[in-house]
Amino acid sequence: MKKTHTLGRTVIILGLFVALALGLCGRLFYLQVIKGDEYRDYVLNNLLQKTTIKAQRGTVYDRNMMQLAANATTYRIFISPFDIDKAKEKGGKDYQVTEEAELIATNLSRILSVKYEDVFERTQKKNRKDETIAKNVEKKQADEVRQFIEDYGFSRQIHLEETVTRYYPYGSLAAQCIGVMGTDGGLFGLELQYNEAMSGTDGLYISAKNAMSENMPTRYEQYIDAEDGLNVVTTLDVTIQGILENQLKETYRQHAAGNQVCGVVMDVKTGGILAMGTYPNFDLNDPYTLVGEYKEKMDLCEYEKGSKEYNEYFWELVYSMWKNKTITDTYEPGSTFKIITAAMGLQENLITADTEFTCTGKLNVAGTTIHCHKTSGHGSNTFAYQLQQSCNPTMMNVAARLGTETFWEYFVNFGYTEKTGVDLPGEASGINHAKDRFNAVELATSSFGQTFKTTVLQQITAISTVANGGYIVTPHIVSALTDNEGNVVVSFEDQVNKRQILSQSVCNTLTDILTEGTVKGVAKNAYIAGYPIAAKTGTSEKRDSEDSTLRVGSTVAYGPSSDPSVAVLIIVDEPGGNTKSGGVVAAPYVGKVMEQTLSYLGVERQYSEEELKQLIVTLPDYVSKKVDVSKAGLENLGLKVEVVGTGKTVMMQFPVAGSQLNKNYGKVILYTYDEGSMVIPDYDYGAIEVPNVVNNTISAAVSKLLASGFNVRIEGSVNYDAGSSAVVVSQSGLGETLKRGSIIVVECRHLDNVDDQGQIEDQNG
Repeated sequence: MKKTHTLGRTVIILGLFVALALGLCGRLFYLQVIKGDEYRDYVLNNLLQKTTIKAQRGTVYDRNMMQLAANATTYRIFISPFDIDKAKEKGGKDYQVTEEAELIATNLSRILSVKYEDVFERTQKKNRKDETIAKNVEKKQADEVRQFIEDYGFSRQIHLEETVTRYYPYGSLAAQCIGVMGTDGGLFGLELQYNEAMSGTDGLYISAKNAMSENMPTRYEQYIDAEDGLNVVTTLDVTIQGILENQLKETYRQHAAGNQVCGVVMDVKTGGILAMGTYPNFDLNDPYTLVGEYKEKMDLCEYEKGSKEYNEYFWELVYSMWKNKTITDTYEPGSTFKIITAAMGLQENLITADTEFTCTGKLNVAGTTIHCHKTSGHGSNTFAYQLQQSCNPTMMNVAARLGTETFWEYFVNFGYTEKTGVDLPGEASGINHAKDRFNAVELATSSFGQTFKTTVLQQITAISTVANGGYIVTPHIVSALTDNEGNVVVSFEDQVNKRQILSQSVCNTLTDILTEGTVKGVAKNAYIAGYPIAAKTGTSEKRDSEDSTLRVGSTVAYGPSSDPSVAVLIIVDEPGGNTKSGGVVAAPYVGKVMEQTLSYLGVERQYSEEELKQLIVTLPDYVSKKVDVSKAGLENLGLKVEVVGTGKTVMMQFPVAGSQLNKNYGKVILYTYDEGSMVIPDYDYGAIEVPNVVNNTISAAVSKLLASGFNVRIEGSVNYDAGSSAVVVSQSGLGETLKRGSIIVVECRHLDNVDDQGQIEDQNG
C-alpha cells in the first residue's frame, strides 16, 4: 500500500517534469524556430551600431574651374551628460553642481563662444548621451577642444563629429544663380536645379557593440562606401560676373531703382551664360540676413516682432531677395524689341536700310493714335536713320507691311511664346496677346515692344539670334557634370544651329545700322572707343501699376560688330530721378560691361582715325631727362608742352608720370633746372580753385577747365561724332584748390534724344 502510494507520487512528479520539459522544448522550438528570425533581428538591432557615412556634395565651378560653391570640413561638438560625474549638490542651489560639469561648461563656453549657462544646463541632463553644444565649428576651435579633452581625460564626456558645411568662396557673387542649401538640399538656383546630381549617395558603417559600447568581433560588420556627388561646371566666368555686378550696383545707386536692377552677359554663339545678376544681392554664406532695401522694409514694417504677420513678411522679403529677376520677372521690352521688328522686315525683303519712312510724331491705327517719343516727329529719312533714332511710327509701318500672320510667325520663332528652357528653376513664361485677338493695334504696339511682356533672358536670347548670324540658341548655365577625378560624366553640348530664322546678310545689315546708332542715335551712351558695338535702348511703361509714372529702362548691346561674340542686357526697374530712359539709366553701364568684358576676353581694339584723336595717353616719366628730348617725346604723343624755366634738365613734371590725359587737348608742364648748379629754382606751382562744370556741355566744360589752367580727362559717354552734346554729370576736385596742370576727371552723359518711349492714346474712348 505504501509502495503504491510512493510509486504514484513518483509517476506524478515524473509526469510533471516530462510536461515541463516538453513545454520548455516547445517554447524553445517556438522561440528558436518559429520566431527565430524575428528575435535574431531584434538582438542584432540592439547589438549593431549603424553609422552613416555622408557623401560629399559636388562642387560648383565657373568655366575656368574657380570654385563657386564648395564643402568645408567643420565639426559638431557634443557632450554625454550620462558620463559626467554628478557627485554632490552644493550650496542649496536649484541644480546640481559638480567640479567636472563646471570645468566642462567653463572651457567649452570659452573655446566655442557659447553661454556658460547653456552648456552647464546641458551637462545636467543625466540620462542623455548626446547633447549638442555647437555646430559648424572651425578646425582651430575643434583642435582646442581636442586638446582640452586630452588634458583632462574627457574622452567619454566630450565628443567631436566631423561634418561638412556648404561654403561659397565669393560670398554674394552670382548669389541668385548659385542658390543655397537647406536642411533637405538646395533651396533655389543651381543648388536646387542640380540637387540630385550633386547630392551623391550616403554610405554606411555597421559594427557590433557590447553592453559597454565596446567593439565586438562579428561577421555582421560591414562597410558600404559613400558615393560622392557630381561636380557642376558652369558657363559663368567669375571675372565677367564681377564686371556685370559692379555696373548693376552703380546704376542701382545712381538712378535710385525702386524695384531692383538685373542683367545678363551671354555668349551669342553658344547660348552660354557668362554672367547673370540681380541687385541688390546678398551673402550666400548668410542667406537669411536681409540687406539693403529688404532690411529697410523690414525695419519699417508695423508688425509686432515675432508675430505671425511679422514672420510671414520676413519670409516674403527673403524670397524676394533670393529671386533671380532675369528669369522670374516679366517686363515690356520697349524699343529694344525694334531690333526684332527690323529683322523681320529685312528678312522678308519688305525694307532695306535705305527705304524711306516719314514720321510726323504720331500714327493713327484703327482709331487709336500712337505717338512717337519725339512728338514733333523725325521727318522723312531712311529706315536706318529712323531705327537709330528709335522712331515708333516707322516700326509700326514695317509691322503693317508684315501683317499679323507673318509677324506672329516670327514672334513664335524668336521664342517669345515659350520658355527658353534654361537650366535654372523658376523660369517664367512671357505674357502675350492671344493669337486670335492679335489685330492691327496689337500689331502696331508690339512692333516697338509694348503691350506684351517677356523675360530678360528671353529678350537677350532673341537678340543673340541677330548677333550670331540668325541662329536660335538655347541659353544654359551648366556645361558639364564631372566626377572627382575630372572625368566628364554628363556633357551639355552647346545647342547651336537649332534652327536658322535669319540670313547672315540681314544680320550684317542690322548690325551695321545699330553700330552707327551708338555714334549718331539714341544708343550713343553705350559707345566705346575702339570697340564698335551694336546697341539699342528701350524705355517702357509699367501698365500693371497704379503709378503711371513708373518705367523700365533698358539697353541691349552685342559686339564686337565685326564678329559678335558677347551680348549684354541690363534693365533698371522703376528708375527714380528726372530721367528714366534706358539711354541714360542703362546704356552707359552696358557700354562699360561690354568694354571691360571684351578687353578681358582679349579682343583687340580697332580705332578709327577720329577715335585716335581722342585717345587717352599715359604719361612717361621725364624727370631728370633732357628738356628737348622730353618735349619731343610728349609732342610725339600728341600732347601740348609748357616749359617753365631756362634749365636744360627736367626737375619736375606735372601731371606726374603715370597720369592719363586726353590726347587732343592734354598739356604737360615741365619745370627745369641746370645740372651742377648750386641753386635749385623755387617755382610757384600755383593754387587754383577748381571751377564747377557740372551740367555744362562737354565742350563748354573743357574750355572752362583748360582756361583755368587744368588738364581734363573725359570719362563716360563721349564719341567723336556727338561729343559736343554730352553733358557733365559729375567731376573730380569740385570745391578744391589744386596745382596748375592738375587733372580734373569729368563724367559725361548724352541727355539729348535718348528717350525712346511712345504713348498710346485711344481715340475711341
